[in-house]
Amino acid sequence: MARDYKTRANPKPKKQQTSGWAWFFAGLLVGLFAAGLFWLKFGQQQEMAAKPAHAPAHQQEDPKRAAEKQDSRPPKPRFDFYTTLPLMEVEVAVPEPDPIPRQAPKKAAPVTTGSTYMLQMGSFRKYGDADRMKASLALLGIQAEIQKVTINNKDTYHRVRSGPYRSGQQINQIRDQLRKNKINSLLIKLKR
Repeated sequence: MARDYKTRANPKPKKQQTSGWAWFFAGLLVGLFAAGLFWLKFGQQQEMAAKPAHAPAHQQEDPKRAAEKQDSRPPKPRFDFYTTLPLMEVEVAVPEPDPIPRQAPKKAAPVTTGSTYMLQMGSFRKYGDADRMKASLALLGIQAEIQKVTINNKDTYHRVRSGPYRSGQQINQIRDQLRKNKINSLLIKLKR
């Protein structure tokens, strides 16, 4: 006959669980303890400040000394600029407008000459910044290159340039496209 050994195995002892009331009273005791510490620290100071000014007769000061203590306090600041500023008012004469109307600043003049030009869209100290500018120009369909330039044998810059261009119409189209995408450009005339 087969035996069932499962029932004979030693059951694991159960952990004794703490009831909710025990946790409640423990929390209450901790809270009361914290409140007592708080009262010892700050409550006694407030009681001393709230005590009436009446002291026993042997501890009262002379009225003269009390008046001297009150006089030793710094006086309240007095602001008199409300009255003095209106007296100091100065009238400024308004200049007359110029007889010749000023012209609004013009856009970059269109290029129409037969010289060779390049467009520079930026100059960066970090190559990564220059590469990002080149990538954003590629998304616009503008082919650009990065030139590494060292100035005074210590400062290195990475210029983002496009070109060379000979046609003024082509330069003007590219500059308009850059302006629409809020990218500044610098027109550079190349030496022959």
